[in-house]
Amino acid sequence: RVFQLVRKNLGNSNVFAFGIGSAVNRHLIEGIARAGQGEPFIVTRPEFAAREAERLRKMIEAPVLTSVKARFEGLEVYDTEPARLDALPDVLGGRPIAILGKWRGAADAATPNARLVLEGRAADGHWQQIIEAAAPEPEAQALRLLWARRRIQQLGDEEALRGGSAQR
Repeated sequence: RVFQLVRKNLGNSNVFAFGIGSAVNRHLIEGIARAGQGEPFIVTRPEFAAREAERLRKMIEAPVLTSVKARFEGLEVYDTEPARLDALPDVLGGRPIAILGKWRGAADAATPNARLVLEGRAADGHWQQIIEAAAPEPEAQALRLLWARRRIQQLGDEEALRGGSAQR
């Protein structure tokens, strides 16, 4: 229920989950952070809690870009992670965001209008950047694995929410 509540409110806030102690429920802390597009902070030794809290404070007091949205033009994109491109996590100091997904068709010189449009709010107002699509390099096989790892995490969270093994 916690994961559902957090996901339902995406776009309103980011959720950073913080657990302290040797018996922290990692699945819960990491799942809440993933659902809220935040970061998990797990401290197994209490004497390190202040240091991690300071790291969190520095991260959230330095927003670089908020209300981040992405859209693809000229490409049929699907199975993106995160799934909602209209409510991406904030870009904070020391915390980049990544969008992973798949597309159908070519992304090369034969597709001149294929691009990613990123928008958000920076300190000085509206911000936009357009990134032209390029054909993937043959040696960029690791990108498939990154997408798969993220997708498996997402499906595991869904399975934990619904129960059973349908996602498996």
